[in-house]
Amino acid sequence: MKIFISGTYRADSFADNVFHTLKSMGHDVFGEKSESNPLLWGATILAEVENKIWHQGLWGFEKKILARLKTIKPDLFLSVTHRYSPVFLEALKSLVNLRVLWWGDALGEDKRLTLLSKSWSAVFLKDLVGVNKLRLVGRSCFLLDEAMNPAWHKPVSEQSNSSIIVAGNYYNYRQSLCEFLIEAGYQLDLYGPKSPRWSLPVIKQKHKGVYIVKEEKSRVFGAGLACLNSFNFYEGNSINCRAFEVAGAAGLQLIEYRDAIERCFEPGKELLTFKTKDELLSLIDRAQKEPKEMKKIREAGAKRALAQHTYQHRLTEILRIVAQ
Repeated sequence: MKIFISGTYRADSFADNVFHTLKSMGHDVFGEKSESNPLLWGATILAEVENKIWHQGLWGFEKKILARLKTIKPDLFLSVTHRYSPVFLEALKSLVNLRVLWWGDALGEDKRLTLLSKSWSAVFLKDLVGVNKLRLVGRSCFLLDEAMNPAWHKPVSEQSNSSIIVAGNYYNYRQSLCEFLIEAGYQLDLYGPKSPRWSLPVIKQKHKGVYIVKEEKSRVFGAGLACLNSFNFYEGNSINCRAFEVAGAAGLQLIEYRDAIERCFEPGKELLTFKTKDELLSLIDRAQKEPKEMKKIREAGAKRALAQHTYQHRLTEILRIVAQ
């Protein structure tokens, strides 16, 4: 198929992984490749302002996409976690026959009507509550979890240090969870985007100042004592891409429990889940004292991720559904 992918492009981003996978599957793939922009911070602020007003026209990036679609004439427009204006979504219907949205963020991140637009041929969400809500109002919606890319989310290192690895955005709850473990005496290595200016002093101190991607991300995950995975307050009953990436890299995953985990992994055998602070501390204690047992869990998680949770598995399912 000739497929246009719309999303935020950077190394190891959602769009980058989807682009890489569809190309490796033999499809003709197009997208808007963007480089890092020093004005991005200002653009983000403007986008947040626009979210609070009624924007009736096309945004600049939408005009560029429409122009490219007229030239490329793709069979499928695949959006990965991106918001659009109603004008763009209406125009999209006349240019592309199949229009699919795969939304990987918390549902609350959609501040307007992107998820609920009637312009989509199909919408894929990782939260069953959201799927049922969209179906309730007549939308074509399907449950689909995020994934890992075995091209770089793979075992490349074994445990070689005693650090608890944290990667991702440093929202309020994740900061407090990290602070709790640091005060309990554990070594935490923090990676990801620069923490917010309002961050706790200890978070700024422990942050490595490195955004890890691809094989380097897998090396860090595999080398750590364990990888801590938590969820924001507004994340529903779903799991993030980090869950699959840590598993793919054979990292020992300590993940905050939610029911959605059990449709993807077997707790206790492929990763370790916690609900309380005592459970979390007990798991860290086990990780320190039982490295051989933890290695079995690491290997089982990696095996499950490769067998069932790659981007190729997910994209094959999307293409199967939209072809019906």
